[in-house]
Amino acid sequence: MDDGFANSKPVLRIPRRYRLQAVGLWALAGTWSAKEETDGFIPEYVLEEFCGTPGVANQLVQAGLWEIVKGSSKDPVGILSAVSDDPQLPGWRYRNWSKYQPTKAELEENREKERIRKANYRKSQRDTKGTESGQSEGHQQASEHPDPTRPDPTPKEEAKASSSTIREDVEHLCTLLADLIERNGSLRPEITKTWTDEARRMVDLDGREPAKAENLIRWAQGNTFWRKNILSMTKFRAKYDQLRLAAVEDWEKNKTGTSPDGVIDVDAVLGRDVWAPGTPPAGLDMAEEIEWKKQQRAAHKAERLEEAKRKLGAAA
Repeated sequence: MDDGFANSKPVLRIPRRYRLQAVGLWALAGTWSAKEETDGFIPEYVLEEFCGTPGVANQLVQAGLWEIVKGSSKDPVGILSAVSDDPQLPGWRYRNWSKYQPTKAELEENREKERIRKANYRKSQRDTKGTESGQSEGHQQASEHPDPTRPDPTPKEEAKASSSTIREDVEHLCTLLADLIERNGSLRPEITKTWTDEARRMVDLDGREPAKAENLIRWAQGNTFWRKNILSMTKFRAKYDQLRLAAVEDWEKNKTGTSPDGVIDVDAVLGRDVWAPGTPPAGLDMAEEIEWKKQQRAAHKAERLEEAKRKLGAAA
């Protein structure tokens, strides 16, 4: 973001009573588009996700920062409820995106160049190593007396666990914790043999039910205190009972987890949701990919609601 953005003409065109909210939406949506590589296109569900409103989006349109996507509703107030059969879903697009940001095509081209560069480098390294006399390239006679002083450079406990040897319930718990730690802004931890061993012992030796452990992982990573303290499966297993008691206390503070009119507060029951759609199937165009993610999000919300109902029923 340019250091002159705050005093730029487009920003100053936004009425002061809307400016903070509009610029906040502009910044959040921009980082989302850059990560998802939508070339500045913001679908309607993203506006809702960032607590934006059509009225605030219209301020960005009037200021010249956004434009309404062709083929969608021309009425900014009605755009969220617009139903379109056009290839492009209703939404907005940043003006002059490609002037300041790399496009998806440019990013893919750069990735391909980098892939070729690395492949050529690896090939050159193989070509310059040479081979022993009488040996054909790529075939080296195995020593009958391996060097006993040459250690394996990878510590056994830190070796990356092979997914083919991990139980499904153990793999699920480890992957879930790693996913949520990453989505909370930390570096994604590597799922090592230590992780999988701790998760297996937690289930088999400690007697923790996988479903309850999963709920506790979600609660801990949604809690502002525990998310920064539980950054490994080892720590999660060690703090399991403390986490369980803290979660029960949090549950009691939220009481029934329902509003006065009977609507279930899913986040209060299950903890803050940090889920995000995974990698879409290959071969989808932008509109299809966005629709796929929208469907995944809707299905996830429905699953959380059912899970909250079951939890409330068990508590009752």
